[in-house]
Amino acid sequence: MGQNNTAPAPAAPAAPAAKTPACRICCACPTERRYRDECVLLKGTDECETEINNFYKCLLKEGFPQEEVDTLRKNTKRM
Repeated sequence: MGQNNTAPAPAAPAAPAAKTPACRICCACPTERRYRDECVLLKGTDECETEINNFYKCLLKEGFPQEEVDTLRKNTKRM
């Protein structure tokens, strides 16, 4: 009888490592932060949802965990 020389199935690729932020959250996304701050000062919070959301999206893209960004969002006082 013949031998069964089947190779084992290849292992699934490892999940990509989460991006580690290069700085503290207070220093991240300076451009988006500036646009957000200027808009809020000139127009008020209600008219700046796009700028505010762009800032939080940038923080996530920079590698900050969703929980940390959500905490920042929750603790930010509305003007």
